[in-house]
Amino acid sequence: MAGLIPCPLTLFVMTFAISRGVPGAGILFAITMMVGVALTLSSVAVLSILFRERLVHFFDSRPRLFDTISRAIEGAAGLALASVAVWQLTAG
Repeated sequence: MAGLIPCPLTLFVMTFAISRGVPGAGILFAITMMVGVALTLSSVAVLSILFRERLVHFFDSRPRLFDTISRAIEGAAGLALASVAVWQLTAG
């Protein structure tokens, strides 16, 4: 859904290119932006799928390590939330 909304930078460059009389440069910029975003998003998607499979395999073979890491992450998140809450209460 987010891909259907044009990038503000692309709209600015297109408007600028049209006002300068070179709409081809604006279109070339928009195409370049589109290809760059598509390559970046597809690379992230493929790498996340590959990394997920390796990570699941790694943690399946070490359930105790997974339990320790997950508890540490939960504890750190709880401390961060509590710290923000205390900071908000004392700052205001």
